[in-house]
Amino acid sequence: MKATGWRGNTYGVRVGRANAVKFFSRKWTTVDVEVGGAFHTVPLSPGFWEKCPELRSMIFGQWFTRQGLAPWPMGKPPRLELTPLGGKRFRLSALVSKEV
Repeated sequence: MKATGWRGNTYGVRVGRANAVKFFSRKWTTVDVEVGGAFHTVPLSPGFWEKCPELRSMIFGQWFTRQGLAPWPMGKPPRLELTPLGGKRFRLSALVSKEV
């Protein structure tokens, strides 16, 4: 699924409402995201299903920085791919272009 970088109190991955409904289960309180070859458990915030469809974790900020994706210009977050691996497991990768 296509996603973008997100920046608030921490960094995150904005999946969007349509992707949240399509690829995530309301039963899940966490998901496991492969970032840089290792899996990390990321909580789903209560607002994930309402108005904040982002996965938030310090691990994303660290990965964005290592990949040269952060910081990004205002309004131009990096374009990302969040690949479903089955169940509540996903793999994060950057798309070739860093801008939306």
